[in-house]
Amino acid sequence: MPGTGTALDHGGDAMELRRVTAGRKTMAVAIRPPAGKWGSSIVSASPSRFARVTFFWKFVNLRTDVKRWGWKRSLLIRFISMLRRYAGLHIYRINVRPLVEQSSEPYLPSGITVRIVAPEELLKAAADPELDLGLDFVRDALARGDMAFAALEGERLVGYTWRTFTAAPDRDGLWARVRRPYQYSYKAFIRPSYRGKRIHVAITFLADAYLLALGYTFEVGYMEISNFSSIGVANFLGRRKIGYAGYAKWFGRCIPIRTPAVEKIGVELFALRA
Repeated sequence: MPGTGTALDHGGDAMELRRVTAGRKTMAVAIRPPAGKWGSSIVSASPSRFARVTFFWKFVNLRTDVKRWGWKRSLLIRFISMLRRYAGLHIYRINVRPLVEQSSEPYLPSGITVRIVAPEELLKAAADPELDLGLDFVRDALARGDMAFAALEGERLVGYTWRTFTAAPDRDGLWARVRRPYQYSYKAFIRPSYRGKRIHVAITFLADAYLLALGYTFEVGYMEISNFSSIGVANFLGRRKIGYAGYAKWFGRCIPIRTPAVEKIGVELFALRA
C-alpha cells in the first residue's frame, strides 16, 4: 500500500515507515526493526541483487553483439576475453599493407583537414583526457622519433594515428619492433562523435604519401583478433593478414610468440632488458 516499505540504509539509523490507524485517524509512525534484522537482510539480498544486475547487463551486451556481429563472432569475443583473463594469453592479428599514393580528399568530411601534428600541439593536446594522450607518452614517442598524423576541425584535434620506424610500447612491459622498409602503425584514435566518417582512412593516406617519400614501403599493424570494427577498416584499406603474434603470461613473465610469416619480416614483441 502507499507509504509501506523499507527505508534506505543510513548507517544503522534506518527506520521503517508504515501507515497505521489509531482510532479514526491515519498517521505515519516509525518502527525500528529488531536488532540484526537490517544487517542480515542486506548481507543476504545484496549479492543476489548484484548477480541479477550483472547477468542482465551481460545478456544485454550479448544480444547487442549478436545483432551486430552474429552468434559466431559474439561467442569468439567472449572466448578470447576469457583466454586473456584466465589464461593470460594475448593474441594479435598481424597485418601488412603496401603504402599507396592516394589523396585523402575523397574521405574528408566537410570542415576536416589532415596534416602532421607539430610537437608543441601534441604536448598541448595531452591535456585533453578524451584524446587518450598522456604527457609522458607524447614526450617518449617524440624522443624515439615517432610521428603523429592527425585530423583537425579548425584547430581542434579530432583524431590521430602514430607511426614508428623502430619500436613502440605495447602492453605488460613488452614492445613491438619493426625494421625498414616496414613501419609500424599504432595508437590510432578518433573522438567518439566523429567516428563512422572514415576519418581514419583519410589520415592513413596522408601518412602513406609522406612515408613513401622517405623510402618506407609497407605498414605493419597489430590488432586484437576479436576487434571486428578495426578488422573491417583494415580490410577496406587493404591490410592483409600474414599471421599472428602475441604473448603468454607465465609465473609473472611474458613469453612472446609469433608465427613463421611474422618472424620472416622481422616483426616481433620483445621485453626491454634492464
